[in-house]
Amino acid sequence: MSEESKERQTGFRRHGDDAFVAEFSVSESEVLVNLVEQIIELLGERKDSHSDDPLAAMVGITSHDSPPDDDVLLRLLPNAYADQVDASEFRRYTEATLRAKKTAHAMSMRIDLKSASDGCVEVDHEGANAWLGAMNDIRLALGVRLNVEEKSHEELEILAPDDPLRGVYAVYSWLGWLQESLIMALMDQAL
Repeated sequence: MSEESKERQTGFRRHGDDAFVAEFSVSESEVLVNLVEQIIELLGERKDSHSDDPLAAMVGITSHDSPPDDDVLLRLLPNAYADQVDASEFRRYTEATLRAKKTAHAMSMRIDLKSASDGCVEVDHEGANAWLGAMNDIRLALGVRLNVEEKSHEELEILAPDDPLRGVYAVYSWLGWLQESLIMALMDQAL
């Protein structure tokens, strides 16, 4: 790792009263943009059918009352209750809002990355919260692919060099570190 790369590996840090900055290489930015665009696309696949009820449309009641078939989407939009009837009812009233919030977080992260000059991203407190949400969603999606519920950290650490999941795990770990750096910067602001 070059000295420049080591220097850049600081993650997010506080900058001024209400700003947080991080610097990304071109390849890091491309990876993040690609992943966040996949989340946006995935969330967009579960569109609501148009409701004839204007009140339902206005308050965001969705036509979806069953969980998504896709494992990643199910992890992003999980059931709130073990009881299927309660879960279905709750989903109808909350899924559209949850999808919209997750999409907004992902779009915010995408915009910040695409508009960053020289790889330097600067966000305010609201932007930091959007990044935390978007990074969490990306990690949830990668976690499904890695099967983190079944595999231990140690098992994932020793994946063979030619295993395609090794790269996925590297990004998953890096995003965890990046999240932690942003949380620490936010905590520094609170002190």
